[in-house]
Amino acid sequence: MIYSAEVEKQLLSGLLNHPDKYVEISAFMSSKDFFFAPNQIIYSFLKSDYENGNFVDEIILAERIKLSGISFEDNINASDYLRALKLKMVSSHSVVESAKELKKLSVRREISENCNCIIKTMKGMDPAKSLPDIVNASDGIYSKIDVYENGEDYPQNIFADMEEMVELRGNNPQSEFGPSGPHPRLHSIYGSLLRPGNITTIVARTGVGKTQFVMDFCIKVSRQHNIPVLHLDNGEMSKEELMARQCAALSKVPMHLIETGKWRNAGEDVVNRVRSVWPTIKNYQFYYQNVGGMSVDAMIQTVKHFYYSHVKRGNKMILSFDYIKTTSEKMGNKSEWQVVGEMVDKFKKLIARDITFDGEPMVSMITSVQSNRTGITNNRTADNIVEDESIVSLSDRITQFSSHLFSLRKKTLDELAAEDRQFGTHKLACLKYRHLGEDIHRALNDVRMPNGTDLRQNYINLNFENFEITEVGDLQDMVDSQVSVSLNTQGTFDQSIDI
Repeated sequence: MIYSAEVEKQLLSGLLNHPDKYVEISAFMSSKDFFFAPNQIIYSFLKSDYENGNFVDEIILAERIKLSGISFEDNINASDYLRALKLKMVSSHSVVESAKELKKLSVRREISENCNCIIKTMKGMDPAKSLPDIVNASDGIYSKIDVYENGEDYPQNIFADMEEMVELRGNNPQSEFGPSGPHPRLHSIYGSLLRPGNITTIVARTGVGKTQFVMDFCIKVSRQHNIPVLHLDNGEMSKEELMARQCAALSKVPMHLIETGKWRNAGEDVVNRVRSVWPTIKNYQFYYQNVGGMSVDAMIQTVKHFYYSHVKRGNKMILSFDYIKTTSEKMGNKSEWQVVGEMVDKFKKLIARDITFDGEPMVSMITSVQSNRTGITNNRTADNIVEDESIVSLSDRITQFSSHLFSLRKKTLDELAAEDRQFGTHKLACLKYRHLGEDIHRALNDVRMPNGTDLRQNYINLNFENFEITEVGDLQDMVDSQVSVSLNTQGTFDQSIDI
């Protein structure tokens, strides 16, 4: 047979001594990759513990195996066997290498077994079978071989389970497919921006407020729905800076007073406002991780480790990534757009296929990206601004993999003047959507402007003030308001003439 007792022991010893490495092999390893029954049993227990965030020692593990009623063959003592594995000196690096080597042995063993099965089937096959029958019999056996990555990565007939799915959904109607956000009009038009397995991307020029929007949005959704947020920062924003921003937003105290510590001497009202924040944030769940300098694969493993050790399998999580750009890993012969494209591809696979429960994704992602020079708005009027997918920089895959894609920009001076500064400071326009909310017409239909002739795409009005973001309706709300004011003014004028 094709096996290696030493490689199996090497991997188990590595996992016992370096449990944090489990997330790096969990996607492709299973207990059946072990040939020896005791090792299969140990790995099954380790897998169960690690995926639930329980990093146990060898003594507790041995007791749990005994209490389960499972016994090792050849009168092997579980405690002594595990103690020997624990004492074996194994480096952290060798865990993944051992797993890959064991997987190769497992695949070779499985291929060999299936080939023997094919030989047996061919020898016993009815000579009257047709050529397609012979080939199909062989294919049916060989296709059962487990590949490097497990999961439902094979074609499935979408009609096979359609009746069950639709009838079940009819018995249990769903009104929401993801948590609602803090902005009612935005949610009613475009639905949840945080559907598990989906990526929402905010496109903006530097300094416009994309970090501010994403962070504010995630924190408010987390607070409302009790969903933890993991925020990956590419190194441009420190933990202290983000804390100061949120304290300023929650207390409505200027950030410079928070950062400098001068809030203590700014009067009783300011002190009270700052200290009123402390009881409020006790149950907030916003976790910061600086990933500056990390490779994409290292970021992926960070997310997996946090999810399985802290959030736990079967619970939802929001992944916030600030922001999409080239990483520090070697580009080789690849261009910038290829590297960024691979990054987005890996993140999409992570949230849509890697972290699932009962076949359903558990993690939603919201991120941002710089717009290219086409998206510059400084010293321009509204009519001279480009607002379409062409402003997305780096890679077309960003648009491809985004479920929602929004352009965020400051309003121009002529827009602010026309609105009399009553409809916020920023404009959020949808460039792409994969699903919509209940108010579909508001998303699909252009808005007729007050002059009765011009038609414009709808957008959301946002007001940014001291790192606090509020919604001020959409373009249709703004037009309705202007028309209402115009009608009221006209009515008053007509009344004065009659008098």
